[in-house]
Amino acid sequence: MDERGTEGPGTATGDGAVPSRRDAQRAERAAAARHRQRVLLSVLVGILVVGAVFYVMWTRGADMFSADEQPTLVATTQAPVEDFPGPGGEPVQVTVAADVTPEVLGASLVDAGVVSSVEVFVAAYGQNPDATTIAPGTYNVFRQMRAADAITALLDPENLADLTVEVTAGLTVPEIKTELARITGVSVAQLDEAFADVAGTGLPAEAGGVYEGWIAPGTYHFTLGTTPVEMIRAMIASTVSTLDAAGVAPEDRLAVLTLGSLVEEEQVLPEDQAAVAGVFSNRVESETVLQRDSTVRYALGLADDAPVTQEDRETDLPYNTYLHVGLPPSPISTVSPEALQAAVAPAETTARYFVVVDPVAKVVQFSDTYTEYQDSLKALQAWRDANA
Repeated sequence: MDERGTEGPGTATGDGAVPSRRDAQRAERAAAARHRQRVLLSVLVGILVVGAVFYVMWTRGADMFSADEQPTLVATTQAPVEDFPGPGGEPVQVTVAADVTPEVLGASLVDAGVVSSVEVFVAAYGQNPDATTIAPGTYNVFRQMRAADAITALLDPENLADLTVEVTAGLTVPEIKTELARITGVSVAQLDEAFADVAGTGLPAEAGGVYEGWIAPGTYHFTLGTTPVEMIRAMIASTVSTLDAAGVAPEDRLAVLTLGSLVEEEQVLPEDQAAVAGVFSNRVESETVLQRDSTVRYALGLADDAPVTQEDRETDLPYNTYLHVGLPPSPISTVSPEALQAAVAPAETTARYFVVVDPVAKVVQFSDTYTEYQDSLKALQAWRDANA
């Protein structure tokens, strides 16, 4: 401002003064310097951060690596084991124990190369509602199967590699030997040797060395290494267990099994078996001969459906209940659980006779007197005439 108080060119007028070019250049240089400082500081901070990361990974992460492995700067996670794609390769046999857990079963399948991992198998097990019904036994499966397919295979009885022996009620010991020989490939002579080992088979002393009736009917699964003695022992143990569960004293076992076998051979409906046992008991108590063709067939080695002649009935053999009072010396066949229960608890009845008047429908007529019994025989003959 000049002395006159007027504004002139290049003069400042308070806060609104116009800066000179030199001032502007100095300001630009200062701003540029500050920018370079900020950039340099950012770079230094970045270097320090990266260095810290390298240091942590190299030192504290070293225990994640084995002595034979080199540390890597890339973070890794273990990938889950995948299921085999299936359908399977080399055949293999696996054994399922009784009451095995999914984890233990899965481990055995992994060891056999059937499934890829226990985790994969347990997951598939949980998704199959029938998996808990897998039966114990040895199965034919394949290596590298899908876990779901392995479970399906274990649920299929056709894949059982065990020796499956079916013993039906009413069979005799010779018939059981024939079936065992057919299934196992063991000769009848070898089976005879096994049956001779009464100590090894566990035949109770009250059996008197006779196996008839002591082999329980049922389906048995034996491994390929099971011996004949072990097979027979399992079948007898089943009968003894059933008798014990029914409360039969050892001294009564033989009589119960013998009575049960007679009931079995009559082939009546289960609901009539206790009444039939009651008739037999009444006749035994009154010392009346039982007069059963089934015992004559057994004594002569005849088939169940073979006709019995009057001459046969007059043949003096220990098992001939037309000639000998009371029960035969031993059972005459295997005994079903139903027939065994009927022998344990015969029905209380006054009947002393019975006749199956309709062999197809298995209709039974019970009678107290001989006259009523003759009427039942006439009814049976009428059925035969009508169905000839």
